[in-house]
Amino acid sequence: MFKSRTRERRIFTNRQRIRRRSSGLWVLVSIALILLVSELLVRIFIDLSGNKREFSQAQTGSEITDAYNLKFVTDKSSSNQDPKNQSQLKAQPSLAVGYRLLGNQEHKYWQINEQGFRDRDPVPATKPKNEIRIFLLGGSTAFGYGSSSNEATISEQLETRFQQRLQQQKSSPQLYKPDLLSFEPQKKQKQLAKPSKIKPGNYRVINAAVPGYTSGNELAQVALQLLKFKPDLMVVLDGYGDLMLPSTEEATQVPLIKQYLDNQQTDFASYVSQILKPLEQKSYLVKILQDGWLNADKSDKKANFFLNEQTSNLVLHLPPNETELQKRVDRYISHQKQILNLSAAAQIPLVVAIQPEITGRNPSQLTETEGEIATQLGRTYIQQVKASYPAFTQANRQLAQAFPQNIKAVDLYQLTEQYPSPTFIDPIHLQDAANQKVAEQLYYAIASFPKMQVVPAQAAPPKPINPTQYLN
Repeated sequence: MFKSRTRERRIFTNRQRIRRRSSGLWVLVSIALILLVSELLVRIFIDLSGNKREFSQAQTGSEITDAYNLKFVTDKSSSNQDPKNQSQLKAQPSLAVGYRLLGNQEHKYWQINEQGFRDRDPVPATKPKNEIRIFLLGGSTAFGYGSSSNEATISEQLETRFQQRLQQQKSSPQLYKPDLLSFEPQKKQKQLAKPSKIKPGNYRVINAAVPGYTSGNELAQVALQLLKFKPDLMVVLDGYGDLMLPSTEEATQVPLIKQYLDNQQTDFASYVSQILKPLEQKSYLVKILQDGWLNADKSDKKANFFLNEQTSNLVLHLPPNETELQKRVDRYISHQKQILNLSAAAQIPLVVAIQPEITGRNPSQLTETEGEIATQLGRTYIQQVKASYPAFTQANRQLAQAFPQNIKAVDLYQLTEQYPSPTFIDPIHLQDAANQKVAEQLYYAIASFPKMQVVPAQAAPPKPINPTQYLN
């Protein structure tokens, strides 16, 4: 009888275990079914609402945005990173220039060389004999923030343009001034009316721009980093960052250092976000969860770094009054003068250009996407930028008038009025085709410097005729 009861208890215990296992398995199956049904319902809703294309574009846009967002790290944490497998653009604090990009980074959208320049190859300290080096400085627009590749950036488009010009000089030399001018006045006059040739050589345009940089960072960069590379010419493309940076700051610094350094993830939402990241591009449900909840608090942590600011909040960074605007303009002029002094001492021509901004575009030519950007910016932002931004253009123009041999000013604020094609992906960053338009304007300014041109030699006058040689 005792054995019978023991046997019954064992049977009962086994049945309980089976029930518990079945119950746990059923819970897992139920959760999976709920997630599957939810995913299907979300996809059906997005398809029926007609927003599938916009949703897909948002996913792609999010991927590019993530790739270009700066991640600030320390020397210790950067040593543990695989440079060939980057998900974000990494930078680290620098006493010299505020912060700098880490060297040897690679992503499908960008490559950073060992010096931290946006270039595939390193820049040797000793310049090759036939190389003509042009350095491009600036912030995120000059860097090519949001560009599809290194090849699509302003710097590489500019380099390509010089290569095209050299090829044209070789194939059609009659279009340009000859290397030797005629002695005959009429023929010489016609020759001088033609455009000058640019110097032959291997033109290399080096993208030394860093997202978020303003004129103070660029001044330190020129003084402490770039002059040792012996540039033949420098281009500074900026203006917007100085408009947005408070006059109490001389340059852009690492924002909210405690939140950024080492990318410390201490809260539950950030932890879950990292786990779900690989699924974001495959699941509509995960994408909505990421955007709607897990990333909801990120804007507050980036609020003092306008590069990562929400479009609707950019108006908060504009100068609140005329006095503050003038201080920001004066700071910009002071920095540009110091850059000019350094470049002039080294006999390096300088091009200063005011970067494009969406309020400089004709409202009638705005695309649907650009119209949405303008709406998010708001009327106050648009009015203030239109009233304030030209002050930086005027500052550059005055510098160029005072030092015509050393500096040329280029105003690109309203450049895109001439090009009705889509231009902006946000208030200041450009589509690939617009980068080419900017490169074209910079090319004309650079090519007009006498130092970059071939100076034709003057033909010697014909020898006088000696009548006696005909008498013999």
